[in-house]
Amino acid sequence: MKKSSCLLFVSFALLLGWAVGSSLSDRFYDHWINRFQTHDAVVGAGDRLAALHALRTGDTNQVAECLEVQLDSQIMALGAMLRNVPVASRPAEAVRLLARLRDYRAVHPRKTGRPEFDNGVAAVLSLAGPNGQP
Repeated sequence: MKKSSCLLFVSFALLLGWAVGSSLSDRFYDHWINRFQTHDAVVGAGDRLAALHALRTGDTNQVAECLEVQLDSQIMALGAMLRNVPVASRPAEAVRLLARLRDYRAVHPRKTGRPEFDNGVAAVLSLAGPNGQP
């Protein structure tokens, strides 16, 4: 009898712990995702507003700079996602895109004035093999 009540108590405690942990985890995850999406939307809208304003005032150099900044950010984000993926498992479309980005940067080089950032972008672009293959 004592053994079965102990087993019942442990089972109940585990079930309760799972329920509470799952609930708290879901709340934290939802909150984190919401903050990330809000931040991403704010930054994206601000970038697009700056580009549109420059475009409408005829400042094509500023438009190009806005787009280059956005491109660098996306290159770094893509690199962060691919860096820990084994070469053979990297999505082919991502590797082909990196090759196209690398070719674009070869024709239109860009320096931000921050060597560590520029080196990071170059490192990500080097994840594409010589022919756009991993």
